[in-house]
Amino acid sequence: MIERHIQTIFCDDIRHEIGNKISYIGVYSGTLIVQSFPVTLPKLCLSVKIVTPPNQPLRSLILRVLKDEEIMQEITVDEKDLVSASEPYENMKAEDHKHRLQLANFFLVFSPLVLDGPCILRVCAQTEEGELRGMALAVQQAKSPNDSE
Repeated sequence: MIERHIQTIFCDDIRHEIGNKISYIGVYSGTLIVQSFPVTLPKLCLSVKIVTPPNQPLRSLILRVLKDEEIMQEITVDEKDLVSASEPYENMKAEDHKHRLQLANFFLVFSPLVLDGPCILRVCAQTEEGELRGMALAVQQAKSPNDSE
């Protein structure tokens, strides 16, 4: 059985394609290296999915994007929306629950994004069961050829 968790993708762009497909352009895998600080990124996109089993529906959800400990964006999902999202699963047989997942999807765009120095960007979600943390993105300065190792 899958446990409740967050899936986060940090990338340069998110494109909605024909056929209801989504393309992620310039995906970062844990670290974003810049030449110097301060830096202005033209755009940074986040795809955030909160995954939960249908027998454990979300009843409360506050999504936060943080730069270190500073809140960059906060989204409070209305409780009525969460209840209506879980309704299709309420009459489902318990046996069918193990083949299904309930998702809360968010596409977030920061454009432009100014960063004054190295930092950690991360996503967390406060639910009725506590806090969930997604994958973080470390923003670091490239080492110059003169830096000793």
